[in-house]
Amino acid sequence: MKNIAITVIVPVYGVERYIERCSRSLFGQTLTDGVEFIFVNDCTKDRSIELLSACIECYPQLRSQIRIINHLRNRGLAAARQTGLEAAQGEYILHLDSDDYFEPDMLEVMYQAALAKNADVVVSDFFWSLKKGDFYQECPLYGSQESMFKSIIVPWRYGNKSVNPSLCNKLIKRSIYKEYNITSVEGINSGEDFIVTIQILHHAAVITKVDHAFVHYNKQNQGSYTHDKSSINMRQRIMATEIVANFLSKKGIACDEELDERRFYEKLLAIANCDIDSLQEFITMYPWLDYEKHKHLVAPYWRLPIKFAFQGKIGMFVFLRNLIFPIRKVYRLINAN
Repeated sequence: MKNIAITVIVPVYGVERYIERCSRSLFGQTLTDGVEFIFVNDCTKDRSIELLSACIECYPQLRSQIRIINHLRNRGLAAARQTGLEAAQGEYILHLDSDDYFEPDMLEVMYQAALAKNADVVVSDFFWSLKKGDFYQECPLYGSQESMFKSIIVPWRYGNKSVNPSLCNKLIKRSIYKEYNITSVEGINSGEDFIVTIQILHHAAVITKVDHAFVHYNKQNQGSYTHDKSSINMRQRIMATEIVANFLSKKGIACDEELDERRFYEKLLAIANCDIDSLQEFITMYPWLDYEKHKHLVAPYWRLPIKFAFQGKIGMFVFLRNLIFPIRKVYRLINAN
């Protein structure tokens, strides 16, 4: 291909249940001329690449536009995206997680919108794909950069009117990445979108919006980084928040109150879900945060144990947490059926 308009980057790891749906949603796009598809095999241990290769064979007309890049070792989502970005040749970049999928006209409509406005970034709405069905999620653009960033940092304040930090509903001019040296941070696989999206939106001169949903975000994949509540994952989320805080501080963008609220939320998630060996680390993190100021973020059944945690009463906290988990699990099973 001489003139590549769009590069779609797809990391592949542990997605044998979803990779065929994902890849077919790309290869069946109404716009494939001038599109390159880069799949980054992050040393997946299952049949994902085998299934992907079989799917590619069904689209011989696209074979020259499809690349599979193999990592020599498992390096994580952020590194896989960065590998794809460094290999990309398209004028615009679009990311897709391999357990998600696109509507068939996404590339065409988004690219037409980019050309019409000479946009650096095109944003679309999206679907949450849940067990009970797909739910439409609006992704509005706010008048000021500061308002847009606040809605990303503390989305719970904005309900269904927040700007989702995901890269998968954003067509981004590759020159923005290159000119401002915007890269994914290897090792931060949860919160990676948050870091990159804030920087992209800050540097983009022209941002436009398509009022239509194209991306189906799979919320049922329990193996995804979104569902991972391990201590390692929690540390990555906290690191992502601090990287964003440092970036905004350097740019003179005032979101201190929102960042502290997000820190409380991340600390809350970490305390509630971490292993016992990491508990002291997370409890003593951000000592300036006031429980009373932010307790509205805590679910009612968590308020007493979390208050004990903030007071350093670890024994009482652990006792109550051990009661809550099985009760919550039963409650969710009942509501799921």
